[in-house]
Amino acid sequence: MDKNFEKKIIGYRREFHKYAETSWKEFRTTARIAEVLNSLGYNNLKMGLEVVDPNIIIVPVRLNKEEKEIEMKRAVKQGAKEEWVKKTKGYPGLVVELDTGIDGPTTAFRFDIDALCNYEIHEKGHRPYDEGFASVNENSVHACGHDGHTAIGLGLAEKIIGKKEELKGVIKLIFQPSEEGGPGAASMVKKGVVDTVDYLFTMHLCLSHEGKPLPSNTLAAGCSDFLSIKGYDVYFEGNAAHPCGASQEGKNALLAACTAALNIHSIAPHEEGLFRVNVGEIHAGVGRNTIAPNAHIKLEVRGENDNITEYGKNRILTILESAANMYDLKYELIDYGGTPSGNSDEHMIELVKEAAETVEWFKEIYDYGNVGGSDDATVMMKRVQERGGEAVYFGIGADSSQPLHNCKFDFDENALIATIDLCMNLIKKINRKG
Repeated sequence: MDKNFEKKIIGYRREFHKYAETSWKEFRTTARIAEVLNSLGYNNLKMGLEVVDPNIIIVPVRLNKEEKEIEMKRAVKQGAKEEWVKKTKGYPGLVVELDTGIDGPTTAFRFDIDALCNYEIHEKGHRPYDEGFASVNENSVHACGHDGHTAIGLGLAEKIIGKKEELKGVIKLIFQPSEEGGPGAASMVKKGVVDTVDYLFTMHLCLSHEGKPLPSNTLAAGCSDFLSIKGYDVYFEGNAAHPCGASQEGKNALLAACTAALNIHSIAPHEEGLFRVNVGEIHAGVGRNTIAPNAHIKLEVRGENDNITEYGKNRILTILESAANMYDLKYELIDYGGTPSGNSDEHMIELVKEAAETVEWFKEIYDYGNVGGSDDATVMMKRVQERGGEAVYFGIGADSSQPLHNCKFDFDENALIATIDLCMNLIKKINRKG
């Protein structure tokens, strides 16, 4: 094992962890990816508006001009080169291709690069804090392993360019923004990023197998349990009044929101499969002595297939309308869109298994793993599959300090080099000459 290479990859992971950036703010991350790739000899980088369609980014998650300027200046202040930050033109994300010039398939790897909107614990016993790479950005933490995914992508890029003369076809590396906040994958699909792809590989650290976390030295070669998901914000508009004075004039938005939340969580399950709803936030009112004139709830619905999710959506819309009518107030619904369910192709699962068998680090290799939720990788997977290509989403086992999305999350970094070797083996299987 090349210890210098290993140290470099772990260094990348820790750098991205320290400067965690949430959806559509990944300017430092994108610029650093570009800087590293350029130093390796890649000169055909496509960034920002070249790979992202901004028209499908809904207003609540879209940065305005001032916000973009603030985030881009922050990125430079935190060590990104200004020339690369400017090339994003206010939109993060990057795609690079290695075209061998020899006829062959197009193989793509997708790496999500965004962090979660949460805080990271800063206390002894948490390795990122102890070793100086805990997040320095407020409400931004890599608690889902995307810092590791990004480092894997850079390591793979270095391996590929070193083997260019042995390969055929095209290898495409996709560094995708906004998996957590959306619609990162959809914005790239809309731009045509995967339209020429024959084989698409997507992955995630720290997934599960048969409902149990995958430990280090294990691999799930494919996943097909993605839940279709839709997300909504709901704003109830009532009327303020004194609760003891002219209370009849009040229209209580807080009660409407609570009524909606309780009834949404009472929606009946569906016979076709797994169904989940969740009201994750409620914000309401202006003071204890005033009937709440406003309320805001955030919710999601997930289903084992798109039909189940559509069923949940329709029930939610009925409940929201009824709750508003009960309290004689108005409401506004903001649709964040969603991601579909998805499946890994059997042939691709077999390819992943075969590629992993020669990587010594992997001791246990399973056919299927559990996503345990949703991932917008399915948007890219479905596009590739609809156009005659194949796709797979595999799970990399890695011991972790806490479950995904926990503010104390950290993982076994030894998984990074093993995954790079696995991906390189996949390229050799598909794109090797002869």
